[in-house]
Amino acid sequence: MENKTVCFCKQVKYLDIKKAIEEGAKTVEDIKNATGAATGCGRCVSSIEEILKEK
Repeated sequence: MENKTVCFCKQVKYLDIKKAIEEGAKTVEDIKNATGAATGCGRCVSSIEEILKEK
């Protein structure tokens, strides 16, 4: 997958989220704390949940 922007409010990209997961993030809250994603408007929460489900 390309490195698309997932969170436009905080300019967090797909690979930023994948890196946070590799470093131990397991929940949306973990991703918020690690990257700042989903701490603005919250529209990206469903996208983050989908990324968390990827293998």
